[in-house]
Amino acid sequence: MRGHLYCSPRCSRDDGRHAAWSSIRARLDVPVRPGLAIAAVALAAAAPTVTALRAVSRLERLDPPARPIAARRLRDAAPAIESVQETAAGIRVTGHAPEGSAAFLFTPAGFAAATSVSGGRFQFDGVRAPGPYRVGAIPLSEEAGAPTPQPGLPSPVAAPPPVGSEPKRGGAAPDLTRGPREWRAVAVTFDAGASDRGAPEILDLLAARGIRTTIFLTGEFIRRYPTLARRIAQEGHEVGNHTTGHPRLTTYALDGRQATRAGVDRDFVQRELRTTAALYREVTGGDMAPLWRAPYGEHNAEIRRWAAEAGYWHVGWTAGRAGLDGMDWISDPAAPGYRASEEVVDRLVRRAENGGIVLLHLGSERDDPVGGKLAGLFDGLAARGFRFARASEFLLRAGQTPERLASFASPAAPPSR
Repeated sequence: MRGHLYCSPRCSRDDGRHAAWSSIRARLDVPVRPGLAIAAVALAAAAPTVTALRAVSRLERLDPPARPIAARRLRDAAPAIESVQETAAGIRVTGHAPEGSAAFLFTPAGFAAATSVSGGRFQFDGVRAPGPYRVGAIPLSEEAGAPTPQPGLPSPVAAPPPVGSEPKRGGAAPDLTRGPREWRAVAVTFDAGASDRGAPEILDLLAARGIRTTIFLTGEFIRRYPTLARRIAQEGHEVGNHTTGHPRLTTYALDGRQATRAGVDRDFVQRELRTTAALYREVTGGDMAPLWRAPYGEHNAEIRRWAAEAGYWHVGWTAGRAGLDGMDWISDPAAPGYRASEEVVDRLVRRAENGGIVLLHLGSERDDPVGGKLAGLFDGLAARGFRFARASEFLLRAGQTPERLASFASPAAPPSR
């Protein structure tokens, strides 16, 4: 080994380390002028500061502020986490922060992720590190630090603009993810896509209990199951728009970002909504409520604004402390996020909050459909003192609803129990 004989491999390694260290010492023994040595030490000490200044310079080039931001405004819009939710891709952390800022997520292990703030909201997806989590924000523009709307309530606009109108640049994009926190009520909403398996049983249960809720239908569901669509309308449920073919609207499935997907533009979004509305009118003779829900939960301020131009208010669901998404769309018991029907119901009952919006599905391909356990959900929520509301009732109580929504939440309708 290296031209020598050794008593053991350990002796060889020790000799190698000694030879390497001797070589380093020989180089370090070379005399250096004091001025050069001081300069080298100063550069090493200044390196972190130089790196930080370069980062700040890059951020400023993204959107240089016109004037300094008042510290008081930043305090008024302090970033805060609203929900921590388990998803198949990892942990999802959402909350609010000053518009025009960058949000940073920290775990006990240190920095975890960064993202931009859109519409006063941030969302971190696919987080693997365990909590507890903290957030911070750095303003990138003059708008950062401006007061943000109360999280979870619709944006402060009187009504979606009429079809074809152009909203002001940067105008609010309606989004309802929670009703009024002072009202002891929840909205147990359903999405109906391509399957009707279990749908009649769910409608039977709702009818037996006198509950009228909000159901979002795709055009494909209406086309395949016109009898069910007519029944939903006849039994007085509030019917929202879930697009025609349930397309993906953002790049979330590709990169975890809610960036508008290529090929998705204003015409595409509005055509999906109008085609579904026309199908519903043809089959039922009535009109959909001016509400819509994005497929897969994929949307952003731009997409919601296009929908608002067509007269639709977006309704999501409540993340809450750990999420009111029933995750009943996961049909494979081996998949991450799958839960037995009893566990789905128990989690929703435990985690329901005032103004919460629950997401479930009208049809399911599960071997263990949640619809068969929904009696336990309504019984559990009622035992906790919750009433059952529709999305439009939340909008009316929040004072943020278009006037024409009043007809879909009329006091003349049988009360929810």
